[in-house]
Amino acid sequence: MYIRDDVWQEIMNDPKRFGELLIDYAETKKEKERLAIENKQKDQLIAEYEPKVNYCDLVLASPNLVSISLIAKDYGMSAIAFNKLLHDLGIQYKLSGTWLLYQKYANFGYTKSTTYIDENTGFSRLNTKWTQKGRLFIYETLKANGILPIIEKN
Repeated sequence: MYIRDDVWQEIMNDPKRFGELLIDYAETKKEKERLAIENKQKDQLIAEYEPKVNYCDLVLASPNLVSISLIAKDYGMSAIAFNKLLHDLGIQYKLSGTWLLYQKYANFGYTKSTTYIDENTGFSRLNTKWTQKGRLFIYETLKANGILPIIEKN
């Protein structure tokens, strides 16, 4: 153990300080060891989560759209029941046979609507699908309401 000159001078002026300085040194060393262990644990967690975070970033950046039927299956529900649940939670409403987001959620990029021609009637209709960002929004909203996807249930 190296002792700096100024510390030696302090000890020479007041020999009682030597014991106090040893105790301080031991406490500092113990704290340093605790922090080193804590850092190793955090490094391990970061290494474990990094691939998951990267995957999540890739999924959220994906331009692919998902039908409500596929999202509903994650929760063991039909599209009809799932749409009703989202309606009951104040997320969407039905207009002329098409589910649309309430204005509160309309500008976040959660859904995209495409127009198609109904072969039976010849009329154009709107089909709403969810973005990956919207899918995450649904997950977080349902989780906050105690509703988990099948994969997360015990």
